[in-house]
This record gives sequence, C-alpha cells and structure tokens, in this order.
Amino acid sequence: MFTLRSVALAAVLVLTLASCSRKATPVPVEGFELRTDEVRKFELKVPKNWFIQQRRGDLILAVSLKSHSARFLSFGKGTGGAKVELRAFPLDSATTIDSLVKRSKLEFEDNLDRYERTTATLGGKPAQKLSVKFDQEDGEFRSEAYFAENDSVVTILTFAAFGNTFSDYEKDFAEILSSVKLAQRPVVAPTTPQGPTAPEPPSDTLRAYNAPDFTIQIPQNFQGTKGQASGLSSMSFAGSRLDCTIQVDVFDAKDQKNLDKIIEQNKSRYGGGSATATSLSGVKAYYFTYNPAANIQSRAYFMVKGDRMVRVTMNWFKPEQAVYLPIFEKSLATFKLK
Repeated sequence: MFTLRSVALAAVLVLTLASCSRKATPVPVEGFELRTDEVRKFELKVPKNWFIQQRRGDLILAVSLKSHSARFLSFGKGTGGAKVELRAFPLDSATTIDSLVKRSKLEFEDNLDRYERTTATLGGKPAQKLSVKFDQEDGEFRSEAYFAENDSVVTILTFAAFGNTFSDYEKDFAEILSSVKLAQRPVVAPTTPQGPTAPEPPSDTLRAYNAPDFTIQIPQNFQGTKGQASGLSSMSFAGSRLDCTIQVDVFDAKDQKNLDKIIEQNKSRYGGGSATATSLSGVKAYYFTYNPAANIQSRAYFMVKGDRMVRVTMNWFKPEQAVYLPIFEKSLATFKLK
C-alpha cells in the first residue's frame, strides 16, 4: 500500500543496524570567523568557507553548502550536509526553555521519542542539551541542541549533520561551542535591517516556472533547485531566506489513489491534526498545518490526479507570516499539474 511519509523518518525503523556502513563526504572546515549580533549581542565562531546567513536580533546560520539547506527542512534524500545554527528567543508567558525544547523535536511516524535530554553548559550558563540520532539512506543523522537562558532570552545552539559525518566535525563543533556568547535583551527593540545581509522579502511579482511534471509561478527573486525527496520529481523554490520555501514533490500513486486514505495515513506525520479540505489545480485537495521547527510554520498540500500524487509544502518564518504567506498563496493558486 502506498503511504506517503517523511522518507527519512520512515527509514529509522528499517535501516538502523546498517548506518555505520554508509558515509557521505564531509565538507571541510577551513578556519573560522567570529559573527556578532548588534541587537542582542550574541556571538559565535562559524566555518568561514560555509554558506552563512545572519539576521539581526535572532539568527546566525552556517550550512556546509547552500544546496544542503533545504534538506534540514524536508529530511529527504541527499548526500551529507551539516549546519551550525544559533537562535535567540525572548521569554514570555508562552515561551519557556521547556516549550522551546518540545518545539525543537522532530516527530517520528511511530510516535516514539528518540531524544535524550541532559544538562550541559552554554556561554558559561547552565544549559539543557537535546540529542538525537537516526538512520538515513546515506548514513546516520545526528543532532545536538543546547538551550540556555540569560537576561530573559533563550539562546539555542544547534549542531547537526547528515551522512554519518557528525564525528568528523566534533572538534570543530567543540571550538564553536566554547566561543558562544549568550543573547541578551536589547535596550531598543530590533528593527528590520536595511544592510546587504538583510534577507530580501519575496517579490510580489511572479514569474513562470516550467517543470517536467507541473507549472507554477514563483516570486521573481526566487530560484528553483532540485529537491531531495524521493518520487517521480521534486523541486524546491527559495529566495534569500532559506527557511521560507515552496517545494513540489510528485509521486507514483498507482498503488493508492484514494486521497482520503492517503490523508489518514499521513495524519500522524503532521502533528495528528485534521486536514483542511481545499482544491489545487482544480482538483480536490487537503492540507495540514504544522510546525517543523521553532518559529517555522508550514502547510503540506496533497492531491491525486490520475496515477500521480502531488505534495506541495510551504514553509515560512512565523514572525514574518504577513510578508510571506500572501505571496506563497498567490503562487500556489497558479500551480498546474501537466
């Protein structure tokens, strides 16, 4: 029976014993540069030859290659990839270290919690450490996240690597960990940066993109790259913010064409909530709303046409939902399956 789930997470149940036999080629670390945030004053070293993004007030992200970025959202197929990520979250009545730890966990199709939670130190302060590892087709995925509070702000530092390459970076990760300075509350609230490092918002002017299986209009300043999910085809579209994407995956549905059954089979993968009925490309569709990571909001749309099943996934930075969601919905309305 055809069951669409996250291929990466499904593989945990059947490939665990073979993970040590597969290994990707790690991207080397060729020295470090120190990055400092002007608003909340956090800082850390990052590999200077990796792809780096910085957003004032809440984020420093370094990914081994730009092309590896999408994999940390989809957990689909790929060949390696590593990241170092530091985020800052002000505490309020709804945001605590415990809530941030819970929101940082991936959900597995068997609903088991594979995470280990221990104590550690980050930036000279007591910290919570959240660790997980599981198998993927190219080897073991492993992640360590550190959570520490300072001045009513939680700093989260995450190290992660696909392809059984985490151990290759352990000395580098240790140096980065020791370089961290925790975030603090700013005297003045952060403003939208205007400098060259500020992520560019999606253009409200759309341009046509013609793929072998579908057509869609995407923001003019977005680029299309081949996605990592398994299936007949996969394309991911992103601009300068790598956590704000549209991904289209087309699957062979000959073995299961009943959309209602597909939705029921995938319900647990998307938080267990009910799907919302809609239409896509003039065909009956459903979508799930879920949170794959802290402050990231997502929708996954499903439709069946002929022998093909389509999943369109939209991810956006929740604090900037008013900027991204209307453009993404405008883009989705142009989607046509060939």
